[in-house]
Amino acid sequence: MPLLALLVLLGWPLVVAVLFQRMARPRAMVWSILAGYLLLPQLVEIDLPAFPGLNKHMVPALAAAVMVWFVTKDRAADEPAPPPMGPWVAGLLAISFASPLLTAMTNPDPLVDGVNYRPAMSISQGVGDLIVQVLQLLPFLMGYKLLWNAKGAELWSRCLLLGVLCYSIPMLIELRLSPQINVWVYGYFQHDFIQTIRYGGYRPIVFLEHPLWVALMTMTAFLAAIAIARNHRTRRNLLIAAYLGCIVILCKSAGALLQALMAAPLVAFARPRTMVLAAAVVGTVALAYPTLRTTSWMPLQGIVDLALSISPERGRSLEFRLMNEEALLARAMERPVFGWGGWGRSLFYDPYSGRLASVPDGQWVILIGARGVFGYLAQFLLLLTPIFALWRAMPGGRHPPRQKEMVILGAVALMLAMNLLDLIPNATLTPLTWLTAGALLGNARRLRLGIRDQAGNQDDSPESARILPKKAGLRTVL
Repeated sequence: MPLLALLVLLGWPLVVAVLFQRMARPRAMVWSILAGYLLLPQLVEIDLPAFPGLNKHMVPALAAAVMVWFVTKDRAADEPAPPPMGPWVAGLLAISFASPLLTAMTNPDPLVDGVNYRPAMSISQGVGDLIVQVLQLLPFLMGYKLLWNAKGAELWSRCLLLGVLCYSIPMLIELRLSPQINVWVYGYFQHDFIQTIRYGGYRPIVFLEHPLWVALMTMTAFLAAIAIARNHRTRRNLLIAAYLGCIVILCKSAGALLQALMAAPLVAFARPRTMVLAAAVVGTVALAYPTLRTTSWMPLQGIVDLALSISPERGRSLEFRLMNEEALLARAMERPVFGWGGWGRSLFYDPYSGRLASVPDGQWVILIGARGVFGYLAQFLLLLTPIFALWRAMPGGRHPPRQKEMVILGAVALMLAMNLLDLIPNATLTPLTWLTAGALLGNARRLRLGIRDQAGNQDDSPESARILPKKAGLRTVL
């Protein structure tokens, strides 16, 4: 393990402490998680006794959570309390936390296949997976707690935009010189180099898992830039949005480019409620994909033929992915309720060489194989619920109250929906995904309950407009 990479990961809690000392809690929390995701090394973990390995996704979230709930809790008195999550979200959280334990309890048998031996799941392994699940959901909980108002949603959009703008500099360097920044800084390359070569050039990866992760993050920042430019039509904002649009194209990811073509016109021109409705439709398709792919409504062969006509290389890659999905889904359905658990028990290995014979790409098939339908629905519904909650709470009409705020929330809903759609072919579930979901859910609950935000605004829904104070007289009505 490279020494510098380990030292940077170990030292990140100190960076988080400095951020919370110098910034307001919402801003410090956002930058702790966002900067950690952008800069910390990949494939490096801190191994502690009787504790799961801590990587770049967990260390920033854990350090920020300690600062939010323990070190700076005295500052919480100056902040308005977030609205209650409601029984539905609380139930989904409880199911998410119970899923690893139930999976461990229902997989007490070891698997022996030729030279391959995969151990049985134990209660201690289930507890370890539960700890991992809690750490993964910390950004969701902190996003709900600190970004639940209009200022929080715009803060998240602007921080993501600024972070990707700064990140575009090393991205452009890698586009020109090949992906080498992780090698220059940390001394190793974090993925298969052949994956960074596309269309006669390179795709940037910088410090992330894969070029596809970089492309997705850039696309979401592009949507945030369009929303900000729509609310504040200045030359600088328009140029930033155009610049990020060019960066999305240079990332050479067909998926991110198609998602941008789907969502960018909606963010630029559609009504906020229409944006959220489109996000709800896209999110529902992503949730229902495991079922839809078995029906005639999802013409998979037609999609493969179209991809082959555009690019034989991309078409064969898509066909390979779909074949793997078929095999892995059939394997998952052998234990459909709670899944197979960890240790690669849901995957196929060659019985003679012991090598991995299946490649799980999509987050959905990974979840169904490891946690079953129980765990899959818990996590995907937890990501989809904020979009539907916002759709129910958002005021309608051509000019809804607080138009600029609604545009930002509609853009954030589309950002989350496009990430959900990307979970079909890729495992792009990151701390930024959970942070987006938490912020969106908090704002949806605020609008639904008509709670005042930090700016002193109140929900202007028709229900609240009809309610007058008990001592309402002529002056109050006027």
